[in-house]
Amino acid sequence: MYGLPTGVRGMKYAWLAWLPMLFLPNVGGIGGPTAFGSLDLSDYLIVPFVVMVTLDGGLRRGRLLVDRTAPLFFCFVFWALFSTLLIRERFDYPGDQQVIFGALKLGKLSLYGLAGLLVARALRDDYTRRLFLWSLLAAGVVNAVALTSFQPGQTGSSAAGQRILVEGYKANNAVSAMMAVLITYLGSVLLTGQGSHFWRIAAGPGIAVMGLGFLISKGRGGWAAALVGAAYLFHRRGLSLRTLTGVCLVVLLLAVAYLEVPDFQAEVDRTLWPDQLYLQRYQAGIAGFDDGVRWVCWTNEAAKLVHDPLLGTGFFHRGGKTALWIDGSHNFFLQMFLETGVVGGLLVLATGLQMWRQAGSAAILAPGLVTSLRAALLAAWVGGMSGEYFYGGTGLLVLLLVYAPVGSFALPATNPDLPPEPRAVRRKRSFRPPSAQPVTSGDET
Repeated sequence: MYGLPTGVRGMKYAWLAWLPMLFLPNVGGIGGPTAFGSLDLSDYLIVPFVVMVTLDGGLRRGRLLVDRTAPLFFCFVFWALFSTLLIRERFDYPGDQQVIFGALKLGKLSLYGLAGLLVARALRDDYTRRLFLWSLLAAGVVNAVALTSFQPGQTGSSAAGQRILVEGYKANNAVSAMMAVLITYLGSVLLTGQGSHFWRIAAGPGIAVMGLGFLISKGRGGWAAALVGAAYLFHRRGLSLRTLTGVCLVVLLLAVAYLEVPDFQAEVDRTLWPDQLYLQRYQAGIAGFDDGVRWVCWTNEAAKLVHDPLLGTGFFHRGGKTALWIDGSHNFFLQMFLETGVVGGLLVLATGLQMWRQAGSAAILAPGLVTSLRAALLAAWVGGMSGEYFYGGTGLLVLLLVYAPVGSFALPATNPDLPPEPRAVRRKRSFRPPSAQPVTSGDET
C-alpha cells in the first residue's frame, strides 16, 4: 500500500471500524461542560480517527474533486482565525478569554473538517466506498440507539451509581439536524439502488431504527430539514413503484410515531396548533404556526451585520461588547456572516455551492450520487437555517462524510470519464487564418 511500512499498512480500513464510535454518547463521566464549552466523547476519539484515515488515504497521490473544496474550507478557517485573534484589540478586553474561547472552537471545527475531507481521499475505489456505506449505516444506528436509551440533556446517576452524562445530546435540534442529513442521504442511497445487495437488505431495518431515534430527538428543525430532503428525493426520482413505496413507508412511520410516541405528538401539536397567547407574547409564529421565534431572531440579528461587516465579531464571539445575542441568531449561515464578516460568510456559501456543483460533475460515474448528495445538502441547508449546528463536532463531520464519495473522484483534467465542470477555463486553441480552415458546403465565409 503506497510503499508504506508493514505496521502502517495494518491501519488499512481501521478508520471504517472506528467511525461509528464517534457517535457514542458521553457515558461514565466522559465529556461534559468546561470553561471553554462542552467536551464530547467524540473529541477524544477524533484524533486517532484522523491518524488512521491519513495513513490509509491522506497520502494518496493525485488530484481529486475534494482538492477544489478543501481550499475554500481552509480559507474560511484562516480568515476566521484572523478575525478572532484581533478580538482583544478591537473590543478592548482586559484579557484573552474571548480570544482563547474562539480559537478553541475554531480548532474543533478545523479538526472535524479535516477528518471529513481526508475521508474523501481514503475512498480510493468502489470496494472502499461500499465498506464506507456500512460504516455510515452503523454510525447512524449507534446514534439512534443512544437517543432511544438516553433522553437528550439527561444527567443523573444510574442504579449502580454510575454517573451518566449525555452532554453530546445537550441540544435536541443539533442531534436532529445531524440525523436528518444522515437519514436523507442513506435513504436516497437505498432508493437509488446503490450499495451492495446485502447492504440494501440491512439498510431498510437500519434506517427504520434511525428514524425512531430521530423522532425521539424532539428536534423540529431536523424534522423540517428531513422533509425538504425527502421531497427533493421523491421529486427527482419521479413516479415509480420504489418511490411510492418509500412515500408510503414515511407516511406510515409518521402516523405510528404520532399515535405511539407522546413526545413526538406533543411537538407536532405545539407546532401546528400553538397557543395563540404564546405567539403574541413572544412574537413567534409564521402564518399561525410556531416557528420557535426563528424569524424574530433572524431579523433582529441580521441588522447587526453593519457593525462589523468585514471582520465580524470573531468566531463564536457573542454577548459582551459585541451587541450579538449570547444565544445566537439560530441560523448558522447568518451567524457566520455576523462572526466572520462578509468574507467568511461568502466562503461558507461558496464551499456548499462547490459541493452542489461537484455532485453534477460526478454524475456520469455514479448517477445516484447526484440525488443522494444534493438531497442531503438541502437537508443540511434547512437544518442550518434553524440553528448553529455546524461549528464542529459530529454535525459538521456528517455533512462532509456524505460529500466524501463525490469528493473522492479524480478531477476532470485527470479523469477522462468525467465531463468538464461548468465554466471551466479551457486551453487556448491555436489560431488559424480563415484561408487555412476547411470550407464546407454550408459555410458562408
